[in-house]
Amino acid sequence: MTRPSVQRALVALAAPACAILLAGSVAAAGPWHDDDPKILDRRPAYSGPGFLRGAAATMGLPTANAGSGLSFAAQGLRLESWLTLGDLGDSASGNDCWGYASPSGREYALMGTSNSTVVVEVTDPANASLIATIPGPVSLWRDVKVYQDRAYSVSEGGQGIQVIDLSAVDTGLVSLENTITGNGTDATHNVAIDEVSGYLYRTGGGGNGLRIYSLANPSSPQYVGSWSSRYVHDAQVVTYTSGPYAGRQLAFCCAGLGNGSGDTGLSIVDVTNKNFPFRIEQIAYPNRRYSHQGWLSPDRSRFYLGDELDENAGVNTTVTRVFDVSDPGNASFIGEFTNGVASISHNMYERDGLLFQANYTSGLRVFDTASDPDTPVEVASFDTAPDLTSSSFNGLWSCYVGLPSGTVIGSDLERGLFVWTFDPLGVDVDPTGLRELSPAGESVSANVRSINGNSIAPGSVELVVDGGNGPIAVPMTAGAAPGTYTAEMPTFPCGAEVTWYVSARTPSGVQSTYPAGAPLLPFVSFVGEAVTTARYDDMQTDNGWQGDLPGDTASRGQWTRERPIGTQAEPNGGYPVNGRQCWFTGQAAFANNTEADVDQGFTTLLSPVLDLSGMEYPVVEYYRWFSNVYGQNDPDDAFEVFISNDAGATWAALETVGPLGPGTNGGWIRAAFLVPEYVVPTDQVQLRFVASDTGRINIVEAAIDEFRVYDVGCSAGIGAAYCQGAPNSTGQVGTIVGEGTAFLVQNNLELVATQLPPQQSGFFVVANSQASVPMVGGGQGTLCVGGTTGRYLSQAANSGSSGTIRLVVDAAAIPTPTGATATLAGDTWNFQCWHRDANPGPTSNFTEGYSVTFR
Repeated sequence: MTRPSVQRALVALAAPACAILLAGSVAAAGPWHDDDPKILDRRPAYSGPGFLRGAAATMGLPTANAGSGLSFAAQGLRLESWLTLGDLGDSASGNDCWGYASPSGREYALMGTSNSTVVVEVTDPANASLIATIPGPVSLWRDVKVYQDRAYSVSEGGQGIQVIDLSAVDTGLVSLENTITGNGTDATHNVAIDEVSGYLYRTGGGGNGLRIYSLANPSSPQYVGSWSSRYVHDAQVVTYTSGPYAGRQLAFCCAGLGNGSGDTGLSIVDVTNKNFPFRIEQIAYPNRRYSHQGWLSPDRSRFYLGDELDENAGVNTTVTRVFDVSDPGNASFIGEFTNGVASISHNMYERDGLLFQANYTSGLRVFDTASDPDTPVEVASFDTAPDLTSSSFNGLWSCYVGLPSGTVIGSDLERGLFVWTFDPLGVDVDPTGLRELSPAGESVSANVRSINGNSIAPGSVELVVDGGNGPIAVPMTAGAAPGTYTAEMPTFPCGAEVTWYVSARTPSGVQSTYPAGAPLLPFVSFVGEAVTTARYDDMQTDNGWQGDLPGDTASRGQWTRERPIGTQAEPNGGYPVNGRQCWFTGQAAFANNTEADVDQGFTTLLSPVLDLSGMEYPVVEYYRWFSNVYGQNDPDDAFEVFISNDAGATWAALETVGPLGPGTNGGWIRAAFLVPEYVVPTDQVQLRFVASDTGRINIVEAAIDEFRVYDVGCSAGIGAAYCQGAPNSTGQVGTIVGEGTAFLVQNNLELVATQLPPQQSGFFVVANSQASVPMVGGGQGTLCVGGTTGRYLSQAANSGSSGTIRLVVDAAAIPTPTGATATLAGDTWNFQCWHRDANPGPTSNFTEGYSVTFR
């Protein structure tokens, strides 16, 4: 059920020389720069949940339900927090970012959105929290910088300079103190501040170059001059305190004629005299199209520059231009470097010999300029747009690297604010061959290296494994070669899904892992010799799936297959690529929570009938989305999944999500199930997904994508032998083999005791613990079952000429001295066969023990 809401259109309009502003829209305030394509590449804001590492650890979220379900490719950077645009307020897109450290040492991120400047505390980077929102003009473009305890926010949407008071931010108080307008258009593209001299520079906006303001009174910037020979898109302004240029203030400007693309390049402007700024150097470079932004090296010998439109000149990867500016009056272009990734360069900043670049669809890229300032190597990365690989204007807009703690922040157009720390250790594993794990166990090797002088805490390198009953930490043993470690994977039964990762810590307890997203996004393996994909439905065609079935009662929000528009509660595309089709509950005419959610009943999605009859250990896997947390009441609706092996005549529950707990706040989440643990695999298997809104008024949305069936081949036995005893009169030790399965829903386990002396009587015994007691009762052999022992006297038998005795195990009635007991999934029972013998005189003996874990 839904509640009334006001329809709001999200419209972006571009005008060549003016801005058309609509309430709730992203305004294309112009002019920005010639042929700026950002407005054309707009995508809906990501609508799922973000991530707080601290909160996830506190809540103890299991892997399948933690975070958004997105897997971010990363190297050397650890995601601490991710606040989505929804977390930051009601905005359609993100843009620039900066940072502030208060006198107390607390740290804050400042980020621009389409309608505001937000302040987020990141003192604890794993628990970033929104402190304040300062509304501003609606625009795709906004920039913010800090001087002392004031922030200065500008926008292509106008309103000049917003002065934001941060002096009481530690108490949660942030306010708009002043607005400075005039001196030409109120539109501004970027803002730069020379903190040494105390001057602010507005760049761009209406074709402007530099407009200069004194910050002698930080609350009230005063206009003091300008430089307008060229349009300046962005700039870094510094004061030289030594050398030939001591006392002079220079602006390194990414600039050009017209709106920046004419004769584009690096302009170095002396702004010491605010009444008479003058250019001291103008440098071009090959394949130039639009000089966008750049930054100096710490020693001011190099300037690194990104061209935002050089793809139009046939540059197919991210290329950074390098200029020798050791003598600014004789600066020169000396070369370029690339990481080979196809994405557009945008904003970059330097710190401690590392160059950090926000490169749109390839995310954050970090280069080691200390080792080689002219052709640095990429040493770390984090892709904030894992679903995008093209050179488009989407993804990471900017980054900030100036916080004293070293915490790094990034602002993403569609996904909001990211907070990272550097991995202090490099943990690498070659996963080749580890997609399938042997039932007998596997050896895992890892390499752990120190980064930036950090050391590895003794005994901290572990292989952390979860076979479904919680994580097990296995210490890894150091090898002969430095930084090498090995461990043996615990054994698990055939068909089991095993998640695992390798972890190492510094002496202070900071953790690094492989994969980088672990423990929330570990490596996934299956136990068996081979894993075959038997069926894959990407939901781009119906392929036998059916939604909106007869008998469904929902008044709206029925299952449909198309590309969802995306709302706060509904995805804006399938998994893993936004913008593609999936099955979901109800398409609205526009992006609004209450327009087409599930209402007043249930709606069903039905899979095609699947033939799993010939598979050894079939597994079904899918990605699901479920949201019930929005609305005016506490959630009371669940998302249910059922499985049938008779084409829908009967159903068994597979999983229930909600009404409370993990998985109820949207986000694509992987789910996988071993079919024989729920039903006997047949040629009539079918799945049913049911989304309901039958309780109080709430917003309910669900989606399904990426459906797979795996066949896990595994030749290992059902149970495991243990506790070998003494030979019987045949000269052999009696053994036990299992037939059928250990799956409770099938309840078809039979045990066969073999290699027994012929024509001797015997029976099986069972206990839930193991033992090793020789010569029990004066007989031969070893008793291998311990504790309370049950006897299968009703199935006592003669071994006959073949020397075998069989036992039919009824898992619902395991004998004990006090009566039969039912077996639950995960219970382990230990079996042994006692038998008479003549060796040489009358005696008795035991087979080896045989342990079975039921599933």
